[in-house]
Amino acid sequence: MKRLITGATGNFGALAIDHLANLIAVNDIAASARSPEKATSLTAKGIDVRKGDFDDQALMEQAFSGIDIALIVSAEADNETRIRQHRTAITAAKNAGVKHVVYTSVIDPRADSAFTYSAIHADTEAFIKASGLTYTILRNSFYADLLLGGVPHALETGQYGAPAGDAGITYIPRTDLAEIAAIVLANPADHANKTYDLTGTKAITHSEIAAIIASATGKNIAFADLPNDVYEGILRSLGLPEHAVIAIAGIYLAAKNGDYEGVSADASSILGRKPQSVEDFLKQALTKG
Repeated sequence: MKRLITGATGNFGALAIDHLANLIAVNDIAASARSPEKATSLTAKGIDVRKGDFDDQALMEQAFSGIDIALIVSAEADNETRIRQHRTAITAAKNAGVKHVVYTSVIDPRADSAFTYSAIHADTEAFIKASGLTYTILRNSFYADLLLGGVPHALETGQYGAPAGDAGITYIPRTDLAEIAAIVLANPADHANKTYDLTGTKAITHSEIAAIIASATGKNIAFADLPNDVYEGILRSLGLPEHAVIAIAGIYLAAKNGDYEGVSADASSILGRKPQSVEDFLKQALTKG
């Protein structure tokens, strides 16, 4: 059985490939990337690297040729573009004879969510289910890795800022989510037509996150509850496109509605252990070296 992972040069795709290579033979693994020349390390390992682009259905059909099960990693663009791209990839997979699609969705995918990207995943899930393909939906919570982005500023100013209030979010390390994807790819029959809510071990507040960073670094750091417009301004100053600014800020608006505080046992069930806690993840990342 041949498996293919899209977005092979991205962070999630690369991790999923690494985990999958620990579970099955590398000659049963294929990968697609817009720029295969950036995936020479995969080719050197014996992985079949193919050119793929969600904007090109014919090219994706070639990429999916001879593939039994495919992991479609969500792209990065505005809502209209991503919905079209995901539909193109799914259609191409079906036309190429792929039998089972695994998709990286998000927890609580709704068209009316304050997290605007959520609408993309709601559409893609529905499109997959209507396609007739066997599927596994991985509703990933937010990466704990993203919390590290605010650490340098926190160490400099003593404030870890976000417009989060006292909302809890079930962050989970990206590598745990990638390992779950690999387990599903390695044993697809066990996960046919299932949808999983993949959360961390608890809903954690940003006050708790600031305290963890303080403990790990020995610095005095407190949570600064930023106004939403101030936070959006910071994101714009970083050069992010407007759709990303609205979506990222929307995570916290949705969290304040309680959308991301529910804990599921699905991740632990698939991994055979609990995913790494946010506290352990941050302490490990901040004390390296």
